[in-house]
Formats: sequence, C-alpha cells, structure tokens
Amino acid sequence: MMAKDKGDRIEHKGLRESEDKYRTIFETTGTATVIIEEDTTISLANREFEKLSGYSKEEVEGGKSWTDFVAHKDDLDRMMVYHTARRIDPNRAPMNYEYKFIDKHGTVKEVFATLAVIPGTKKSVGSFLDITRAKELEHLLRIQDKMTSLGRVAAGIAHEIRNPLSGINIYLNTLGKIYDRAESLDKVKQILGQIQSASSKIESVIKRVMDFSKPSEPKLVLTDINQPIEEAINLSSVTLRKSGIKIEKDLARDLPLCHADPLLIEEVILNLITNATEAMKNVDGAKKIDVTSSVKNDRIIVSVSDSGPGVTSDLKGKIFDPFYTTKNGSTGIGLSLCHRIITDHGGSLRVSTSKLGGAEFVIEIPVKKN
Repeated sequence: MMAKDKGDRIEHKGLRESEDKYRTIFETTGTATVIIEEDTTISLANREFEKLSGYSKEEVEGGKSWTDFVAHKDDLDRMMVYHTARRIDPNRAPMNYEYKFIDKHGTVKEVFATLAVIPGTKKSVGSFLDITRAKELEHLLRIQDKMTSLGRVAAGIAHEIRNPLSGINIYLNTLGKIYDRAESLDKVKQILGQIQSASSKIESVIKRVMDFSKPSEPKLVLTDINQPIEEAINLSSVTLRKSGIKIEKDLARDLPLCHADPLLIEEVILNLITNATEAMKNVDGAKKIDVTSSVKNDRIIVSVSDSGPGVTSDLKGKIFDPFYTTKNGSTGIGLSLCHRIITDHGGSLRVSTSKLGGAEFVIEIPVKKN
C-alpha cells in the first residue's frame, strides 16, 4: 500500500512538473498563443496575446471566442469553414493563413495565424504573429518600385511635350499681339484665349508630372509637427468657411520633436484638407474636418478625418497609386506625392474609416532619436 502511495505521489509530481514545463513554454513562446475549445471559446491565453489583443487574461479566458478577434466577415466565414473542417480531419484545413485581427481598441492588424488540433482532444492551439508593419513595408516597396518606373516615364513624356508646347505658347502670344487692334476679329481673339487657356492647363499638368518624377528632397530640420499643421489649417480657413465646413483641431502639447521638412509637411496636410473639402461637396448635413496630433511608441501620429462619404475598401489599396483618381479633372498625383513625401521622412501614410463616418488619413513619423 505504501509503495502504491509513493508511486502515485511520484506520478502526480511528474504530471505537475510536465504541466509546469508546458505552461512555461506556452508563456515564453514569444508569440501570442491561445488554447481554443471546440465551441470556439478561448480557455487559455498567454501574455503575448494580452499585448496583441489589448485584453487581460482574465477578460479573454472563458469570456472570449476567437471569432471576437476577426475584423472582416469574409475572413470570419473562411475561418469558420476551416474550424469545422479541422475537427473532422486536421488535414482538411490549412494550418497557416493570414487575416485581419481586431483588438480591444478597434485597431485592425494584419496577423499570420497557425492553428492545429491538439492530438487526442477536441481543443486547438493557435498562435498569432502581428505582421502589420511587415505588410506596410512590403506595400511601400511595391509603391516605391512603381513610382521609380513611372517617374522615368513621366520625365520622358514631359520632356517630349514641353518643347513643342513652349513653341505653341510663343506663337499664340505673337498672334494675340497682331490682332490686338483688330476690332472685327473678336471671335478669333476669343478662340486664341481659349487655346492659350488649354495650353496653360497642359503646362500645369506637365509641371505636376515633373514634380512627381523629381520630387523635392526634404530639408530635414528639428520640427514641432504642430507648427506646419497650424499653418496648413490657417491657409485653408477661408476656403473651409466658404464651403460651410467646420474644422476642429486637437493637437497634443509638448510633442517630441521630429526630423522633418516643415514646408513639405504643410503641403501634405493642406492637400489632405483640400481632398476632404472636395469629398464633402455633395454631402447633406454637417460638414466637419478633425485634425489631431499625438505620440505613440516613438512615432508622431497626425490624422485628418472628415464626415464625407469615405473611401471604399476596394479603393483603399489604390488611392496612393500614381495617376489613380476618381475625380474629374484630377491628375491623380496629389495623394501619391503626399505618400512619397511622408515615405521620404521615414514615415507612413494610410487611410481608414473615421469616427465621423468619412475618411481618415493617418501619418506616422519617427520622433527624433537622442
């Protein structure tokens, strides 16, 4: 009997040690990891999952389903199919896939997930890696490659058109002087004026194309980001007032300095405010723009949001592409230039849906390193 009790104690001790070992591995794996029950409830979560989700272990364990952390319905439908298939046969569903994860604060993150059924149970173990920044950098590299190629094409086109266009303008000016005193040729002069106007528009487009192909190098100085923001708001105040748009700012005090070109940052903010103004032209009801600044994780964050119609999900991936536009008479270069300027500052520019119901453009720029 004593030998049996001793054997039981040794067995229990071994089980405890084994459990402690696996719990230590679970907690120190370096990735957000959870144990998922058959009904999708999360029964166990580690510290990394707390960081990823924004919830405490107490809030997650037994109180949350993995479905609570899926941002998009398409992803949820796909993952539910995988979840069901995995329980019939673990080999019928992929172990690895990417989806959009939503945390406690409503922030959507790109996540790489690995899920597998625990042998001999109906539980699954899931690990989640935040690849948001990697995705942003990947997209940034694609945009930069595209911009480099288009820049070369744009420079060539501009050079080929500018020379004959210059000649046309000279001839038009000469014709205008010849007919200045001819009272009977008003119609001809009117047509000449229209031609000159059209020619000027072409010249303007070419200038913007050239700006795109050879953007100004930012002259980086230590900058309080709020200063160029204030300048942009002041410059746009008259236009906003005439358009019946209310602009509100919430700029954080005592922001850390950053290395930036104040004039280029002002240009970006002004462009974003102008875009918001144009987006709300046909909006009924209150028209509003919010501009904010803050700091998070050694990055200064500036947002410009509006109460316009917003940007549809299919356009979010194209809106910063060079020459892409949905507006009549637009060259589609403005937002591309904004994106390029912020990229040249070592930052990022993205678009999402604002709390006002419209679009929100978010700029992130690194703070000054000591």
